[in-house]
Amino acid sequence: MLRPVTFCLFASSLLLSGCINRTPPTPTVTPTQLNAALTETEMRLVQSMSQQCEKWETQQGLQSEQLQQIEKQQRDIDNKLASVEEKLDRKPNVIPPPAPARSSTKAAACPPSAENSAGVNNIGNKIVVGRVEWLWIESINRVYEARIDTGATTSSISALDITPFEKDGQRWVRFRLAPDDSDDSFEIEAPLIRYVRIRQASSEDLDRRPVAALTVRLGKMTEVAEFTLTDRTQMNYPILLGREFLRDVAVVDVARRNIQPKPDIVAGQNQPKAVSKTKKP
Repeated sequence: MLRPVTFCLFASSLLLSGCINRTPPTPTVTPTQLNAALTETEMRLVQSMSQQCEKWETQQGLQSEQLQQIEKQQRDIDNKLASVEEKLDRKPNVIPPPAPARSSTKAAACPPSAENSAGVNNIGNKIVVGRVEWLWIESINRVYEARIDTGATTSSISALDITPFEKDGQRWVRFRLAPDDSDDSFEIEAPLIRYVRIRQASSEDLDRRPVAALTVRLGKMTEVAEFTLTDRTQMNYPILLGREFLRDVAVVDVARRNIQPKPDIVAGQNQPKAVSKTKKP
């Protein structure tokens, strides 16, 4: 009775072993083949990364060229604007017309110009100023005309022989104001606030200029303002008032001039003597 069962088990074992033997064996990879495959994969990765880097470098080169072109265009625009402002501010070389012949008949006196006889004008809490206004400088107790320039950020004043020095442990600067075409100049001492770099219209270089604090009066308004010190002897006006001085306090009417009253020289306050513009004191 056990033989048929034993035979069945034996036959089943043979069938299972036959099925298992039919599965193909896994191929063996030698170390040489594995190194070759890894080397090939590494070369493909290196080649792909190299191509990506070349693309990135090409894109960066194009972007750098475009940025340089934009910066050059910006410099050209800045230089043109500065050149136009400088031309507008320079003294024109105009030959004065010949003096008219004396007439026996005395001409009738013309009424004073409305723009020169105007009093204080305000718009709300702001004063109205024209393209040119009188400015009193406390340190020399004198009054000079200043050009109003909303295109300039900072104000500037004509200065010769600029000399920084120390006073009571603080930085100060000494310079000579040359206000007009005469040989006179006036020495001023003022606190030195900082230095600024300004690009000239005729040069790519930056000009390093000191900035001094001066107490000034425009009309009835007295302010401590910052002025860059530079030689303005070739300009029409020794003083230029920029946006930082005018911001929040003034409205500009370029069609008029001397809208604000001319400040008075303070009686009893010392006035420094004039020194030669061409000769150092």
